[in-house]
Amino acid sequence: MPFLTGFVDNTGSEGYAHWQMLDTIRRFAGGYGTHAAPTFAGTGTGALSAIDTHPASVSETWTIACTNAGTPGAEIWSVTGSVSGAKANATTGVAYDNGLVAFQVVAGATPFAVGDQFSLRVTQGALSAIGRAWTVLRYVNPIDITQNRELILQGSGLSGTEQIFIGLRAYQSTTADYYNLSVAGFTGYVPANAFTAQPGYFESGVPAHNLRVDYWLAVNGQRLILAMKVGTPVYESAYAGKFLPYGTPGQYPYPLVAGGMLVGVPATRFSDPTHSDYIKGNRQNLGMLFVDGAWHNPESWPWDNGVLAGVDPTNITTPQLRDTGGNYPLLPAILTDGANVYGELDGVYYISGFNNVVESTLSINGTPHVVIQDVGRTSFTDYYAMRLD
Repeated sequence: MPFLTGFVDNTGSEGYAHWQMLDTIRRFAGGYGTHAAPTFAGTGTGALSAIDTHPASVSETWTIACTNAGTPGAEIWSVTGSVSGAKANATTGVAYDNGLVAFQVVAGATPFAVGDQFSLRVTQGALSAIGRAWTVLRYVNPIDITQNRELILQGSGLSGTEQIFIGLRAYQSTTADYYNLSVAGFTGYVPANAFTAQPGYFESGVPAHNLRVDYWLAVNGQRLILAMKVGTPVYESAYAGKFLPYGTPGQYPYPLVAGGMLVGVPATRFSDPTHSDYIKGNRQNLGMLFVDGAWHNPESWPWDNGVLAGVDPTNITTPQLRDTGGNYPLLPAILTDGANVYGELDGVYYISGFNNVVESTLSINGTPHVVIQDVGRTSFTDYYAMRLD
């Protein structure tokens, strides 16, 4: 399955880095196409601006050619996709969108002439290419810093026939100097309802930044995993979507998890030393939707095992799982409640921190994994491996 790595900062189109991160998640999970910089051949000195794509975009080259230059500043352009064929004409100075590609031809000091031509290469979104793009049900992106931005997604699962509802928000305060995201799980979607009033709502905050954020994002049809490096630096993590249940669909029809770093969405900055990773379990920032419709806060194995990765009460020492001859076994993060075992998270694993460092990579059967730590903690039990697929 697809993954995306890179960074966002405050120079992007969305402004603050955490806003840019939310939009990056929207476009990647939503299967939006990407595009290269346009090329131009001709005499005019204008430009092709405001370029955008859609989930329906396919991999092709768009040719935008001037066919009528009778009115300078209002030239007519043919728009033809190498796969999609001819579409409606565009006009200089007028926003254009055919549902596959959007742009605006902007006039320059020298008028365009017949035969002037832009070429624009578009690549289909990775999740759209495999039929697993999430549907963007809501995207609210006010420019007012006092208002939250909201994203609500619906996934179709690994089968392509399911309905999975998750949400993400950006919330911030310039006076308190925090710029955060959150992840949420829902049991449905009501367009008229506020984010926090969606059916079955559960939410956990994830400290981020207004400046540079490096990220690792892995999305498949049933879940989204996010890791970010922010600030000093520290590492922040989130998971939203289905886990892998130890039961049939009839026994556990909607095994949903939403996990972040904070209990709810408090005014907590990334520099706060007390917040901790959802993956360790047995805390309120990890919510598991149970078959009774309530959100439970499960334990997570092996972190809840005193012999393997917890604190051994018999000798008050921390056990130290290590590598074996330089090989690091990955243990699944299994959700339990002390009496029952429910399933495991999809794509995140316990890995020992012994002789290990954050952001190191490993390959398991050809699939890349990256090692992420819990905020700034560096003990043997403060790391996990995130599968990048």
